[in-house]
Amino acid sequence: MKKYIIILSILFGSCSDTIDFVPTNSYNEIAVWENEQSVNLYINSFYRIFNEYFIFGNKPIGSDATMADGLTDIAKYSSNSPGEGTANLIMTQDGYTSVAANHFGVWTNTYAWNRRILEFLDDLQKYSSKFSEPVRLRMEAEVRFFRAYIFFLNYRSHGPFIIKKSLNDPVEMSINNEKECWDFIETDFDFAATYLPASWAVNTDEGRVTKWAALAMKARAMLYAERWQKAADAAKKVIDEGGFELEANYSDIFLNDKNRKSKEHILVKKYKHTNGLFHGMDEMIAPSGDIQGKGGRLCPTQELVDAFLMENGTEFSPALPFDSTMYLNRESRFYATILYNGAPWKGRKIQTWVGENTAVGNGLDRFLAYNSSPYPNTTVTGYYFRKLGDESNLNFDLAYRKSDQDCIEIRLAEVYLILAEAYINLNRKSDAEQWILKVRNRSLQRDVTSLKSDTKAELVRERMLELALEGHRFWDLRRWKLASSVLHGKKFHGAMITKLADGKSKYQRVEVDINTRIYPDRFDRFPYPIGELNNNSKITTQPNGW
Repeated sequence: MKKYIIILSILFGSCSDTIDFVPTNSYNEIAVWENEQSVNLYINSFYRIFNEYFIFGNKPIGSDATMADGLTDIAKYSSNSPGEGTANLIMTQDGYTSVAANHFGVWTNTYAWNRRILEFLDDLQKYSSKFSEPVRLRMEAEVRFFRAYIFFLNYRSHGPFIIKKSLNDPVEMSINNEKECWDFIETDFDFAATYLPASWAVNTDEGRVTKWAALAMKARAMLYAERWQKAADAAKKVIDEGGFELEANYSDIFLNDKNRKSKEHILVKKYKHTNGLFHGMDEMIAPSGDIQGKGGRLCPTQELVDAFLMENGTEFSPALPFDSTMYLNRESRFYATILYNGAPWKGRKIQTWVGENTAVGNGLDRFLAYNSSPYPNTTVTGYYFRKLGDESNLNFDLAYRKSDQDCIEIRLAEVYLILAEAYINLNRKSDAEQWILKVRNRSLQRDVTSLKSDTKAELVRERMLELALEGHRFWDLRRWKLASSVLHGKKFHGAMITKLADGKSKYQRVEVDINTRIYPDRFDRFPYPIGELNNNSKITTQPNGW
C-alpha cells in the first residue's frame, strides 16, 4: 500500500480542518483518493516544484531566478566564495562548471518529480469513478501543468530529453528528438489550458495554476521552441481574453501588499511569513544599512544603470559627466529598480559613499571593492536593487530570511514582449513595435510613437530592463546566441563615490570584476548528469563538447 506525504499549506491558505480522515504524517492510498478535498491536498504537494525551481537562495543556477541574473551584465554577486559567489566563479573560471559539477543541472530533479506525477496520473485513472468528469479533468490538468513546467526548464538547460509517460517505461531509453520534446511540452500546456479554471476562489485557492497561467507558460515555451505562430497565438489569447492589465505604475507590480492583487500578475508564488512561508529575498538584496552584516549580496551593475532611458524616451548617454546628474530625469523603471547614492529608502537616503579619510567616515551602505572580503555583505557596485525589496516592512528578521513578497513567475508585460518577439520573427515588425511601446511607454513621461533603432535590438533592451531580476537575462542571451558577444571577455562596472573632506563627492566608474568573464560555447547546452550515462547505455555521448 502506497503512503502519501500530504503538504497542507504550500502556496495558499489551504490548511483544511474538514477532511474526512484524521491528519497524520502520511496517508494510505485509499484515504488519499477518498474525496476531492483529500486529492486537492495531494496536488498541493506539487506546488513545492516552485520552491525548487523558482526560489531565492543557494539553489542550482538552473533553478534560481536571481542567481541567473548574477551571471550576466546586469547584476553582480558580492561574494567570492562558493555558495552565493558561485555565479562569479562560474563566469570567470573555465572548468568550474563541468559534467561532474554542473551548476545548471535540473535533470535529476525533473525525473524525480516526473515519477511522482506519473504515480498521480496512474492512480487518478484507477480511482476515476469517484469523481465527475470535470473534476477529474481539472485534477489531471493541474498536475500536467507541472509536468510541462519541469520539462520546459529541463529543455532550457539540457536540450532534448527522454520522454517517459509510464511508470513501466524501461530505465534505458534514447533521447527524444527536438520536435518530440516540444510537442510533449506543448500538449501538456494545451491540456492544462483546456481544463483548468480561469480563476480560483480568493483567499482559499488563490495562487493555484489557471487556464491563463498555462497559456502564458505555453507562449514562453513556444518562444524558446521558435514556434513563433504558436507563441503569438497563446500570448494573444491571454492578452485578449484573460482580463489582465498593465499596472499604471511599474513599482506597483512588486508591492508587498497582501490586501491587493496586482492586475498584471498571471502566475505568482504566494508567501506569508506568519504562516511559515517565507524566503530570503531581502537578506539577498537589502542595503547593508538596513541590517549590518546582511544584505548587499546581489547588486546592479553600471551597465544596467546606463541602459535605462531618459524620462522622455531618449537614450541615456554614458558620455555625460560621471556624477550624480546621471540619476536625474530617468524613466520611472530606473527609480523602481535601482537604489543609488542619495535615493530615498525607508525614511532615509542611501549612502554608498566611502569617506576620503577616517574623519569623514563611510556611508551607512558603503561601497566595498569586490574580493576585499569573502562575504562583504555590502554593495560592490555602488548600487542596490529596489525592485523586489520590501520597503513597506521595517521589521523583517532578515537574519532568518523572513521575507514574504510574492515571487512572480509570469506577468502580463512579459506576455506582451513574447508577442512582440514572435511578431518580429513572423516579419510583422510594425506590430511588434507597438507591443514593445505599450510596455515602454508606461515608464515614460510621454508616449513615444516609434522606436529609434532596430526592432530586435529594442526588444532585447526592453526585456533586459522590464524583466531585470526576474531571471530571464542569462537564458535570453543564450537562446538569442548573444551570450558570447555580451559576456565573454568582459569586465563589468559600478560607481565608486568618495566623499571628500570639503563635503564634495568624487564619482569614479570602476571595474567590479577582478577577472575577465567567460562564456564558453558549450554553455549553449549543459550536460546530462553522470548518473544518467552510467545507468543508460542508450546515451553514449554528452552534448556540445562536454
